[in-house]
Amino acid sequence: MTRKEILKVVISVLIAALTALAAGLGLSSCNVTRTITTKSEYWQKADTSVIIQTKTIETYDASKK
Repeated sequence: MTRKEILKVVISVLIAALTALAAGLGLSSCNVTRTITTKSEYWQKADTSVIIQTKTIETYDASKK
């Protein structure tokens, strides 16, 4: 192996190691919040009306420990 080929192999290994390190640090945690709102309305002829509204909040926390 020539010096040039050895240098290419070393650089390739360093790039692969840095890529793996960056992926490990960048993907270490994830926070997701989802809000679901459901609304139902019913109107009558008089002044009375009924509104039913539900709200669900889901939170998911994934972190590397």
